[in-house]
Amino acid sequence: MKKFLLLILCILQINVFAQDTANYEKPPVFPECETQNVQNLKACFNQKVLRFVFNNFKMPQIVADENYKGDIVVLFEVDQKRNFIVLYVDAIYDELKTEIKRVFGELPTITPATYNGRAIYKQYSFQIDIPLVNPASIQLDNNLEEKPNAISEIERQAKKEYDSINASLVPYTKLEYKSQLNIPFTHQSYAKFDRSINLIGTNSHTASKPFVYQEISRYYDFEAENKKLNKDV
Repeated sequence: MKKFLLLILCILQINVFAQDTANYEKPPVFPECETQNVQNLKACFNQKVLRFVFNNFKMPQIVADENYKGDIVVLFEVDQKRNFIVLYVDAIYDELKTEIKRVFGELPTITPATYNGRAIYKQYSFQIDIPLVNPASIQLDNNLEEKPNAISEIERQAKKEYDSINASLVPYTKLEYKSQLNIPFTHQSYAKFDRSINLIGTNSHTASKPFVYQEISRYYDFEAENKKLNKDV
C-alpha cells in the first residue's frame, strides 16, 4: 500500500512539473509569426518550416526514375544563435539526404526558443512525405514532433537552485588585494612596496617570502595605486 501511494505521489509531481515548465517555454519565432499570440506560435512555426521546404525542395531525378514513394525523417534544432542545424537525416537515397540538408541550410535565422526568459536550443523531428504534400493539406500540429531537450530539462530541474544562487551573487570587487593570496614574486611587484616595508619602525620580517596581499596592505595600497592607472574613456 505504501509503495502504491508513493507511485501516485511521484506521478502527480511529474504532471505538475510538466505543466509548470510548459508555462515558461516559448518556441522559436519566425519574423512573420511575431504578431501571433503565444498560444499560436508553435503552429505558426510548424507552418513556416513546412511551407519553406515545400517551396524550395528540388526532387532528385532518381526519385522520379524509380517512382519512389515514402518519406524522409529529419532531426534538427534551432540553436541559441538563431540557426537551423540538421542533426540527422534518415532516407533511402543519399540524394534525398543531401537535398534536405541544402534546404534547411537556407532557412533564415529566427528568434530562438526561450525558457524562463533565456534563449535555449530546441530539437524537432520532421517527417517529409515523398512525393511532397502541400502543407495546406497536412495536420500541422502533428507533423513536427518536439523532442525533449536534455540541457533545458536539467536547467528546469535546477531552476530554484540556480535562481537562489544567482540572487546571492555580488559584483567582483578585487578582494585579492586584502586576501591571503601570494603577491607575484617578481621584482616589478616587490619594487612597489619595498621602500614602505623597510622604513625604520615598520618592524617587518622581510626574510619571510613570498608575501601575501593582506600582510602588505598595511604598508602599500595595491587597490588605490591600480585605480590611479584607470583612464576615463
